[in-house]
Amino acid sequence: MQPSTRTGIGVLLVLAVLNGGFLFFVPAQAEADYAWAIKPPVNAAFMGAGYLAGVLAAGLGVFAASHWSSVRSLVPAFALLGAMMLAATLIHADKFRWDYVPTWGWTFVYAAILPAALFFWLSERRAARDESSAERDPALRMIALLLVATGLLLLVVAVALFIAPAGLLDEWPWPVTPLLARVFAGWYALAAVALVLVGFTVRRAHEPLVPCLTVACWSLLLLALPLLYSESVDTEAALFIPFLALHALTAAVCTVASVRAVSLMREADERL
Repeated sequence: MQPSTRTGIGVLLVLAVLNGGFLFFVPAQAEADYAWAIKPPVNAAFMGAGYLAGVLAAGLGVFAASHWSSVRSLVPAFALLGAMMLAATLIHADKFRWDYVPTWGWTFVYAAILPAALFFWLSERRAARDESSAERDPALRMIALLLVATGLLLLVVAVALFIAPAGLLDEWPWPVTPLLARVFAGWYALAAVALVLVGFTVRRAHEPLVPCLTVACWSLLLLALPLLYSESVDTEAALFIPFLALHALTAAVCTVASVRAVSLMREADERL
């Protein structure tokens, strides 16, 4: 991994810590002190779960990963997140506090993610050994299939939330707005693209570990929301059980894939 790439991931780590810590642990403050008024607190916590999972991904990228291929699938995923967050901001610009400095910080960061991701991707492609042409370890085939299938399921959710949020608002387990639905779609798209890409491109045992741990962490944090915010969650909502089932499945698949990846890494004496 190039030093410039590690530095870029370090910047994401700082942003993820700040956003994740604020939104997940003090979500009630997001109604008054974020780029737009986020309420009820469970919505801020949902966003915070994504950032906290990003802390795990970026932390592993900065402090543990030595291979570009260990984080490669997350780069297009973060680029898509940035594009979708920026699009949601522009579509719902009237909901944002444009006289508030953090709003401009939010907008700048998500406008910058796509070109930054492209820069780091091209830099690594020029400088690093391209492992995409290597033959896939046969022991990874089942993992790859499961990851692609799970990723495609998450992608369906992402598209539905972004393209037609109004049709899902009344069925969601807690109150959400069209803006929040599109923001949520960005996190589903990130997880989906990361899993699909690693499923299609994985060649060595170390490659699925960071994206799978990241998505597993995200899903587990979301599964905790109905327990943490039971006063806001409607267990009778049509999408409550599907929400739990989707994230339980995602967490299980990614955990199994992570455990298998670690086992294969040990057998092959591979490093992250």
